Amino acid sequence: MTGEYDVFALRYGTRASTKSKEFLRFEVYEEPDAPQQMNYYFWLIRNESRTVLVDCGFDRERGAAKGRYQEVPPLELLAALGVRPAAVDHIVISHMHYDHIGNLGAFPNATVTVARAEYEFWGGPLGRHALLQSMVLPYELEVVRALEREGRLSLVDETAELFSGIAVTRLPGHTPGQLITRVRTGTGDVVLASDAMHYYEEMELDRPFRLFEGMGDTFRSYQVLRDIAAEPGTTVVAGHDPRDTCTHVSALPNCIDLTQPMAP
Repeated sequence: MTGEYDVFALRYGTRASTKSKEFLRFEVYEEPDAPQQMNYYFWLIRNESRTVLVDCGFDRERGAAKGRYQEVPPLELLAALGVRPAAVDHIVISHMHYDHIGNLGAFPNATVTVARAEYEFWGGPLGRHALLQSMVLPYELEVVRALEREGRLSLVDETAELFSGIAVTRLPGHTPGQLITRVRTGTGDVVLASDAMHYYEEMELDRPFRLFEGMGDTFRSYQVLRDIAAEPGTTVVAGHDPRDTCTHVSALPNCIDLTQPMAP
């Protein structure tokens, strides 16, 4: 059916860290510190008539300047799945942090969706603070502005169905316009939380990540994700979690097929 899709999580990098570095005020939980790996993903959604990305990873050079390194270039992962950059029809930008929009200019024919609140925040006076520009780089903000001038950018207020079987919803907290993406597949709905939930512990334990824009919105968004996860046949996928709960595509270990049954 044209309204059903295959969904893949493409892991292009990893970073070793600790829980105390990744979770806000981890000492509050009175637990021993422990290793916490962060995986870097973007997501491919496709069927016989449409190819959509959710995010597109960080740029190699600008990532390396921040100590973030690509394990496999994002375009190579797409090529391994038979996807050429020019064949990508649409890109959902979950939010505008550098590790989610760094390769946006590589897709010449794609239209792009971002939340209006996200675009206006980072393009406004608050976005010019040096602290905030460390996460949303001026160069990449200009790429998004250029897409608007070209008529390739669509702004979403709260919820929108982009195509039959693909819808986005704003879940603020991590950033003002963080979007989650719900996709209809042949095995049920897959909800790509991106950084509305970096790690499953955030939703499971109400344990916020270290970077956020609104604490109240963050906790409210976790409850929304818990409610969605309780829906029969629905799988909620965290944005950076290394937890191995999905079936890997053979011969491509960096690709996780999210339409396959979840492991127990």
